[in-house]
Amino acid sequence: MKKEAYEADVQILIRQNRNLWMAIAGLIVLLIAVMAVTWSSIGSSRTVVTPPTLEKSFWITNNTASDTYLIQMAQWVSYLTLDVTPDNCKYKSEILLKLAHPDYHGALQQKLRINAEKIARDNAATSFDVRVAKAAPDILAVILTGYLKVSINGTPVKNELRHYLARFSLDGGQAQLIKFKQVKIDDFKAALAETEEDDRDKELVQ
Repeated sequence: MKKEAYEADVQILIRQNRNLWMAIAGLIVLLIAVMAVTWSSIGSSRTVVTPPTLEKSFWITNNTASDTYLIQMAQWVSYLTLDVTPDNCKYKSEILLKLAHPDYHGALQQKLRINAEKIARDNAATSFDVRVAKAAPDILAVILTGYLKVSINGTPVKNELRHYLARFSLDGGQAQLIKFKQVKIDDFKAALAETEEDDRDKELVQ
């Protein structure tokens, strides 16, 4: 009986050791997988740029977003672009460029550089008072209507009604800017046709 009990205990210990080694092997494999994922993510950190405060609730899917989200993003873009002084122009440009889609980054960077040089040269300050915001979630676009005010050396020189079109793409639930420009009227069809014509003209010039 003692021999049989001893052999039974040995078998139990063998099974326990086998289970223990299998668990250790599983943990090693899991550790290797975690290390591989961590290593692959090094140097590919992503900066998400959004307004400091999102004042209204919104929703986002892979293909579109609510009008409230698009409007708040467009207003954030207009603030970074149109509410500038010689002191904050460079800083706001750097923030805006983080929001730009890679295909739009180069053109936007050049546009912002030219604008910053003009602001500094003229000692100008601009502000945009939004009065109306219209969104078209199906095309991820917003038209902002308001008054652009410009002062030079502290003296007001302009206060005129303007319309600006902002268009976005969605990447992982985050909006990326693909277009921001002044348009003639607050109609999406006409504004898109106007921007497409401008793009064609640029291609012909190039």
